[in-house]
Amino acid sequence: MPLQADPTLADVPVDRLIGQVFDGKYRLEERLGGGGMGTVYRATHLLIDRQVAIKVLSQRFAGDETAQQRFRREARAAGRIQHPNAVTVTDFGATSDGYLYIVMELLEGRTLRELLARESPLDFARAVSIILQTCDAVGAAHDAGLIHRDLKPANIFIEQRSNSPATVRVLDFGVAKFAVEEQDDDDYQTLTQVGTLIGTPRYMSPEQCSGVGKLTPASDVYSLGIILYELLSGAVPFSAETPLAIALKHVSESPPPLHEAVPSVPAKLEAIVNRALAKNPADRFADGNEFRHELHATAHELGLEHADTVQTPSMEALRNAGSESPSGRLVIDLATLRQVQASSEEKPASEVWEGKRPEFDRVNVSFEKPDKLRRRRRLVLAVMIVFIGFVAIAAVASRWWSLSPETQIVSTAVPSASPSPSPEPSPSASPSPSPATRPNQKPPKKKQSRFGSFVNKVKRIFHR
Repeated sequence: MPLQADPTLADVPVDRLIGQVFDGKYRLEERLGGGGMGTVYRATHLLIDRQVAIKVLSQRFAGDETAQQRFRREARAAGRIQHPNAVTVTDFGATSDGYLYIVMELLEGRTLRELLARESPLDFARAVSIILQTCDAVGAAHDAGLIHRDLKPANIFIEQRSNSPATVRVLDFGVAKFAVEEQDDDDYQTLTQVGTLIGTPRYMSPEQCSGVGKLTPASDVYSLGIILYELLSGAVPFSAETPLAIALKHVSESPPPLHEAVPSVPAKLEAIVNRALAKNPADRFADGNEFRHELHATAHELGLEHADTVQTPSMEALRNAGSESPSGRLVIDLATLRQVQASSEEKPASEVWEGKRPEFDRVNVSFEKPDKLRRRRRLVLAVMIVFIGFVAIAAVASRWWSLSPETQIVSTAVPSASPSPSPEPSPSASPSPSPATRPNQKPPKKKQSRFGSFVNKVKRIFHR
């Protein structure tokens, strides 16, 4: 038998770009993934010691002028958009070896395609939240005059960093079209040759598949509708064995009703999807901003949580939406909770305060000059002194009149030394001798004047 090498020792292809330094600034360290046109690497910016992502055009397109133009257009289109939900391009260049590369911010997470492969279909609120953030980036591109033309789950990245909520980032503007371009543009003619499908057939709009008519932002709205349909149902509405057969279905067939695949889908949400998937571009939402506005209003009405949600459920709403388990825990049904939140949604402030304005106590602020204030204080002080004087006089007068009448009589008689009568009875009453004939009696005191009487009374008051 022929000799064979051990299968565990099979040669593993080594990427020769790993370890190389582009333009003396970017050192390629790890291969992150690849696509039809190029490969994405993790790299380090040597001058500022920062991790970045570098997309390098595949070497097999070294002589392909069309692919190189498309690569340059991706760098130009992505650099034109400045939005939190779009990938940020920081540099573009070409090495001496002929490699074209785009430098982007390094993202941590996974693509929407990888998420669908594991968790499809998604919850209504989660699907709507992803599309709302995608519409934010697509709407920014439409405002900048760009049409993406290749929106699909593989080009939507779910960035997940520690201690922060998930953020949606739109990637790959390689086939983006500038809305101001005309059909006589040489680059545009080269990139859209007759008979060539630009984009991914399962997510392309009918006008994009047929090549008839001018592309508008409504074409991206159709692709967003296909993605939302897949997030909710787990499958795209049109599928076939060949790309051409899929394109024909987009042009001629109506999508299967969403409620047949997902019976519990809200009717208002299904109506949003149906309008986005209209065959006529005029019947769809005009651009990503209008699509987002309608989807946001529907999510708010249905009580679906999303990135812009600021209302948190109250404890009463949680009790109404849940049931108590035998162990005493509160088990909450998410669908019921959304119904409760939608029904008990608070009115806007304009309606709450309509015909009823808050009342506030009036505050008196004095604007008088300091001189007037000082005069007023002196006047108040004088009034207080007079008042205290009147109170003191009233107190003295009340003590005056409260004296007993006995204290107001000045006795002029002096009692005798022997108060008890003689024990021997006299047989006959003899007249009492006159004061003048009593040898021990003092002469009577003179009556005091009124002023002296007043002084004595005052002394008695204060001695008490």
